[in-house]
Amino acid sequence: MRNFSDPPVEPADNPIPPDWPDQRWSEFHAVNGVTWHVQRSGAASRTLPTLLLLHGTAGSTHCWAGVTPALAPHYQVVSIDLPGHGFTRVPVAVERTGAPYTIDGMARMIGDLLRGLGIVPHTVVGHSAGFPVLLRMALDGCVAPARIVGVCPAIVAPPAWYVAFIAPLLGLVLERGVVAHSAARLAHDTRLIERLLGSTGSPLTATQLARYRTLCSRHEHVHAAITMMSRWDLPALFRDVGVLRTPVQLIAGRQDRWIPLAALRRAVERLPGASLTVEEGGHLLPEERPEAVVRSLLPAACDGSRARGRG
Repeated sequence: MRNFSDPPVEPADNPIPPDWPDQRWSEFHAVNGVTWHVQRSGAASRTLPTLLLLHGTAGSTHCWAGVTPALAPHYQVVSIDLPGHGFTRVPVAVERTGAPYTIDGMARMIGDLLRGLGIVPHTVVGHSAGFPVLLRMALDGCVAPARIVGVCPAIVAPPAWYVAFIAPLLGLVLERGVVAHSAARLAHDTRLIERLLGSTGSPLTATQLARYRTLCSRHEHVHAAITMMSRWDLPALFRDVGVLRTPVQLIAGRQDRWIPLAALRRAVERLPGASLTVEEGGHLLPEERPEAVVRSLLPAACDGSRARGRG
């Protein structure tokens, strides 16, 4: 049974640092046992379209901090911490029964949240792994947007044999709580996060790096990211995506080391009617070059004409 909270709930111990990006817009909502961290900003006018932003694996709402100020005059902007990520809390009982770290489970849970809050997005934007979640939501009828935008979209699938055999075995080990606690300690005590983020091809500022250190020192966040990666089944998503009729706009980073451009181009061919823009930058494009993302999302670009034939 759904248990939507309205007005927002007040956590007993607010986990958000006072200097967290856009924290003044933060709300917490309890839905089906999960306490969601949601940020709603932008113009209050109900006549403006709603823009939904989903971050990728190991990210949070902070990934959009450079994007939201320029979009706020044009949209009602909604950004969500994915299950277990950032400051969204998933109890163990929900994790055991709700599959919150699979594409299907995550899509269903976010759909429930949107319905509970009465949010009907006009445009949905997913960075990295957030994009496959949005595809699944559109296929399952959880959202019916005018367009779906993927920024450095994580749609380059591993081989089928890896998904069938290796990922489940890794999951048995990596999803254990002791692994998440150990990884969180490493993130706090070493330069592991700096080296990992350096491999994305996106140079980040000291402030931006510090935000990831904060997140990855939380074992719940690390557990969610590890579990999400071990249960990600892109081949199953691509078996269904041929029926998608929603316009898809993709933005790639030319220096993205995590989603190589050549592999991404091959994957794009499997998305009906998708367009692709190539921008200078790495995998963390919303943080590295937010203006490139904003340019594609402003109302003047909604016809997608600027997204074709570039790069």
